[in-house]
Order: sequence, then structure tokens, then C-alpha cells
Amino acid sequence: MRAPLLSALLALAAAGPLSAQIPDKSVLTGDFERQKGILLKYVDAMPDSGMAFAPTKGVRTYAQQLEHIAQATAGIIARVTQAGTPPAGDPKVYLADKAALKDFIVKSFDFAVAAVQNMSPAAMSAEAELFGMKRAGWKWVIGVQEHTAWTLGQTVPYLRMNGVTPPSYLPF
Repeated sequence: MRAPLLSALLALAAAGPLSAQIPDKSVLTGDFERQKGILLKYVDAMPDSGMAFAPTKGVRTYAQQLEHIAQATAGIIARVTQAGTPPAGDPKVYLADKAALKDFIVKSFDFAVAAVQNMSPAAMSAEAELFGMKRAGWKWVIGVQEHTAWTLGQTVPYLRMNGVTPPSYLPF
């Protein structure tokens, strides 16, 4: 009884601390797919009349908040993975048209998914420097996903101030 337990504990110890384990790419890309779906629901939730709404002067409009999420996701992942140029669109079009904004979001998140899927193990663990910070590639991916959640959370008051109940949050 003790030998199998000891063997298992030694195997865990040899694997290193759990915090040093790189997440599986399928988990990271699955989270991007889930976030993309949530963003599309948020586009649909706001009436056309609320897309240019900003709760106060000097802050992004609702559509600009969603644009910012898509741009940051594709842009940061492009830099970390060296996957090339992220998708671009015409803000004059997609900030004024929900279908165009949804298309921009889809292209941005699909770009991020493909870039992460194509990351080598070396790239996943290699440090990349952005914004004056150095982090392993996989940590940048998680950081981008955290940014998405943080920024999307900021849009809830935008919806409520326009009489809209935010879409249900389905994290799992």
C-alpha cells in the first residue's frame, strides 16, 4: 500500500510545482472560443441605439469597449506568438454596424485561437516582453483572457443604463 502511494508522490514531486505547469493549448483556445461567444451575445444584447452610448464623457462607447477587447486579444496574441498581423477592419464601419462588429470580433478571436494552437512548446514557455513586463507566453494568453473578462464586466452598466439585462454568464 505504501509503495504505490510513495511512487505517486515522487512522480508528482518530479513534475514540479503545479504553478509551473503550462496549461494545455486546448484549454486556452477553448476559453477564447467561449469568450468569443459571450462577446457576440453582448453585441446582440445592446439595441442599435445603445452601441454609441458612453455613460460619461471621456470613456469608450459600448461598441468601442467590445472593439477594444477584440483588438487587445488579437494584438497581444500576435506579438507574443509572432503570428503575423492581426485582423483589421474599418472602425467607421464596425462601430456603427452590429454585423460588422460581430465579424471583427470573430476574426480577432479566430486569429488568437489559431495563433495559440500553433504555438510551439518553446514559445509557450519563452518570455515575451510587452508593456514593460516579461511573462511566459502562456501567461500572456491567460492575461489576455483576464483582460477580456475585466473589460466586458465594465460594459454591464452600459447595458443596464439602456434598460438591458446583460446576457447570462456561462463560464464553464
